[in-house]
Amino acid sequence: MRKYWIRRDKLGIARRTLIACLSLCVVLTEAIAVQAEERTDQAAWKTRIELSYVTTSGNTDAETLSGKLDAKKEEETNRYFLRGSALRAEDRGDETANKWLLDGRWERALNKKLFGFLTASYLKDKFSGYDYRVAAGPGFGYDLVKTKEHHLKGMISTLYCYDKFTEGEKSSDSYISGKAAISYEWHILENLKFKENADYLVSFEDTDRYFINSETALEVKVNGNVSLGVSYSIAYQNKPPFPDIEQTDKVFLTSLIVDL
Repeated sequence: MRKYWIRRDKLGIARRTLIACLSLCVVLTEAIAVQAEERTDQAAWKTRIELSYVTTSGNTDAETLSGKLDAKKEEETNRYFLRGSALRAEDRGDETANKWLLDGRWERALNKKLFGFLTASYLKDKFSGYDYRVAAGPGFGYDLVKTKEHHLKGMISTLYCYDKFTEGEKSSDSYISGKAAISYEWHILENLKFKENADYLVSFEDTDRYFINSETALEVKVNGNVSLGVSYSIAYQNKPPFPDIEQTDKVFLTSLIVDL
């Protein structure tokens, strides 16, 4: 009888141990599954490359090379955007355009539609009169419309700007400015997209000094990673650094787009 109870106790201990081990395995499996799901849900960096090249010879001897690199990471709370672009053109061996842009923005969601952000940019455009222009500062944005087909958001910011001129009586200038911007994206069809980005920047010290930029683009997807696009950009400055500079620059490009 005693051996029976001892054997029964051992079986009970073994059963409880087995149940505990199975429970621990279930907990560990659920924890691993949750971690894997969290890793899956975490947004990855998305990169986009745009290239455009045009060359002519004969009666017209010209060459234009343009490239863009966009990278973004959009999480539930934090969103990161990086953009770089370059434009270089020659006409009969003479350089007619040399423009470089690099900017970044970190957004942090405050609720479903409102977000705050920090932004910084660097622009080099000697044919518009600037060795470089640097701007940085905070701002707020709002997702006015955010659906599967349409995404429209507006942003306002206060920026510290520093301009280094290529020539003129004044070599540089610094000032505080205000900037308003809109970004719109419309998925017309599964393989057709329309985009519009526009901004207005004005100096608080001299309101006659303001800048307007606009870029309108249409993209057609060829396959999962490759698209063809056309874009039209306008860059306007109301008060150029010196009189020989045109107020408006316009660029029309046809580009090959690769999403990575």
